[in-house]
Amino acid sequence: MTIIVFIFLLTGLASGFVAGLLGVGGGIIIVPVTYFILLQLGYTSDIVMHVAVASSLGVICFTSISSIRSHLKLKNTNLKIVKKWSLGIVLGSILGSISASFISGENLVIIFVCLAFLISINMLFQQKPIILNTDLPSERMINFSISSLIGFFSAIIGIGGGSFSVPTLTMFSKKIHEAVGTSAVFGFLIAFPATITFAITGLEKEGLPLYSIGYINLLIVLMISITSIFTAGYGARVSTNLDKILLRKIFAIFLLLTCASLIIEHFII
Repeated sequence: MTIIVFIFLLTGLASGFVAGLLGVGGGIIIVPVTYFILLQLGYTSDIVMHVAVASSLGVICFTSISSIRSHLKLKNTNLKIVKKWSLGIVLGSILGSISASFISGENLVIIFVCLAFLISINMLFQQKPIILNTDLPSERMINFSISSLIGFFSAIIGIGGGSFSVPTLTMFSKKIHEAVGTSAVFGFLIAFPATITFAITGLEKEGLPLYSIGYINLLIVLMISITSIFTAGYGARVSTNLDKILLRKIFAIFLLLTCASLIIEHFII
């Protein structure tokens, strides 16, 4: 148990720092770590991915607040974009978490691996952002569709949304620091409604770990959040001075290895 607590605390340090630094959301670290630990503790594969995804979103509720405060101080957050995309982000998040609740554990792992693989490939090989336009689309329906998809896919795999929103914003000519700072706000808008939804949809589920409300495990959320709330702000502050291209490549390799581990653990061993 001591080792497990230490791993979760360490996961909080790493996920918070990465969330603030790269704007990719700490969930991309939290989900696989939680998944592997719950499997080792003997919980069935039918529920471990749901608990991992839901608890990750619970952590992001706290981590994103710290990250938002830091980015607001650094003036990296574009509140006009937040206003345009907030409704779509929230509705997409709710729909994504409802969908994830009714997907089997095996299929949820497949979805996570596929999306994480695409994110890592984008990080690894994209040298410069693809520019679609000099600004966001003027049509409300297009903005709503883009933001809804970001909220949906982020909630369904338990991440803060930066993995989708940062590259999307850079495609519309937003500077990387502005994209990261704005995505920090989206992290909360994704995580909070999705956490509530997962708590409700999992209420009748049997075999969940102790101290769970629906699919949200309060103990996991607490252990990871204790450390992540401190490193998220630190990651945001140091992000302005580090080579993001190199960091993104390193993180992409880590993410590819994580995908490989999930495939081996779930489908081969």
